[in-house]
Amino acid sequence: MTVRYDECGKRPVSLSRRSFFRGGVAVGGAILAAGAVSACAPQQSTEGAEPLSPVGLPDAWDAETDVVVVGFGGAGAAAAWEALNAGSSVTILEKQSKAGGSTNICGGLIYMGGGTPTQVAAGFDETPDNYYQYLVTATGPGVSEDHCRVMADESLDLYHWLVDTLGVVFQPGYNPPWPEEENYSAGLACTGDELNLDYVGYCEAVPHSHWVDGLTDDLEGTLTGAKNGSGFFAPLQKAVEDFDPEILYKTPAKRLIVHPETGRVVGVQAEKDGSPYTVKANKGVILCSGGFAYNDAMVQQYVPYAVGSFIIGTEGDTGDGIRMGQGVGADTRHMNFAYGQLSHGAWIARDSVVGGPLLFSALVNKRGVRFIAEDHYAGSYYAQMVRNPYYYRDYETCYMVFDQQTYDQMAEIKEVGDVVVAQADTVDALAAALEMPVGVLENTIAYYNEYAQQGEDPLWMKRPEYTRPISQPPFYAVAATTLNGLFTYGGLKINTDSQVLAAFDDAPIPGLYSAGRNASDILGTGYCGSGASVASCYTFGRIAGRNASAEEPWA
Repeated sequence: MTVRYDECGKRPVSLSRRSFFRGGVAVGGAILAAGAVSACAPQQSTEGAEPLSPVGLPDAWDAETDVVVVGFGGAGAAAAWEALNAGSSVTILEKQSKAGGSTNICGGLIYMGGGTPTQVAAGFDETPDNYYQYLVTATGPGVSEDHCRVMADESLDLYHWLVDTLGVVFQPGYNPPWPEEENYSAGLACTGDELNLDYVGYCEAVPHSHWVDGLTDDLEGTLTGAKNGSGFFAPLQKAVEDFDPEILYKTPAKRLIVHPETGRVVGVQAEKDGSPYTVKANKGVILCSGGFAYNDAMVQQYVPYAVGSFIIGTEGDTGDGIRMGQGVGADTRHMNFAYGQLSHGAWIARDSVVGGPLLFSALVNKRGVRFIAEDHYAGSYYAQMVRNPYYYRDYETCYMVFDQQTYDQMAEIKEVGDVVVAQADTVDALAAALEMPVGVLENTIAYYNEYAQQGEDPLWMKRPEYTRPISQPPFYAVAATTLNGLFTYGGLKINTDSQVLAAFDDAPIPGLYSAGRNASDILGTGYCGSGASVASCYTFGRIAGRNASAEEPWA
């Protein structure tokens, strides 16, 4: 098989499927468009991975406040709002030149359940217990059931806080999975794994992704119609700013300040205008500075399989808050796991609709073996592979194998173009073009087809509506190779009060809280659906703000 690599030396680039013809087999070296764009996505941080040790009390503080919030993204803004609303003074330290972080630039989805008004209006009622059971089941091994319980129980309150207090708008309606007609204006979508048959017997299938229209940058409330996170971040930013806290942009936090006698975190040393700047926190410090996807050293150390990947987030995601927490003895959790999608995910879905014709394909590794149902949530495929060393070795050479019927359906949605890397008149010829072991892909497809004739998948339980024989020649393969979209799961270990826990004895570190991707909360080793990270940011950010504000001043 001929494969051409880009200037990064890591990713195959597009070659026409007409480029090579051998014995009736067309072979090319293309990957999907999304993967090609992402291949050289910069990881610009030269930060290290070691803990950032704390500093002692300064001779004089440069500023003083009740609560210091590090980071003005979703979690930090939610924490700041709660602390301000409780009457505390707040100083926000933001590394970047503007607020928002990853929350503001996300796709406008936030995961909520338990019977929200938007769910009910769309015909989906749910109990908090059902939402909890789905979270526990879908977020993979190692999930924190306690955090899932809190997120489920707090979900209705989160919804009403967004809508009634902040004025966030969720339009009525439901955007269903493919092939049902899309409803791009809807405020509810199924962009998680809820409909997959793996959850039968655990919970009822109910959509949880609440969807907002974006807002203009002027925060005047004019809807743009595009779906993005500004729809639920801009109102929160304005609500925080209305309290008139001190917000310091381009002022990165550098070290925590610990009292030498009590061991309590009592402030933050930041860098302001190129000089050290110390802020005394009379009640507490809340670390909300995001994950570490833009820190090359941390990615290499903790999630080496993701090196060079396209990043979902901002250049502020350099792990500073995690390292500062580690420097005062904080424990971490799930640092070796991250979110990612295979590059084929961009091609199984038409705009705004989950799923697409490639759900009818067979996803196989380079040996021609299926390893997961093809109708899972887009983030599930990569999680399955990186948890399994056998598939991890092969993940850069996985393929979606399908027939002419599926190809024709793909072409109805968008130009197929160069996404096809191999084409052949028979399955064995396709396997040869992909340099697979003799007989393996043939046996895989033969077994699949035997049961698919009855709409069954006894091996991986793909839904009947997406299960049919792969039998109409010619046969095709699409490369599903690139990690397309990285953000990190791991962070400081926190309890359900958002207190950071010490590695030594699992006890709360006095005066220190964390939330968002700076912390590890509901996520185990998998991801339950689009918008779950935003929901956890808001849920545990709010909890951190309330609890920090309730602390007695240390001096």
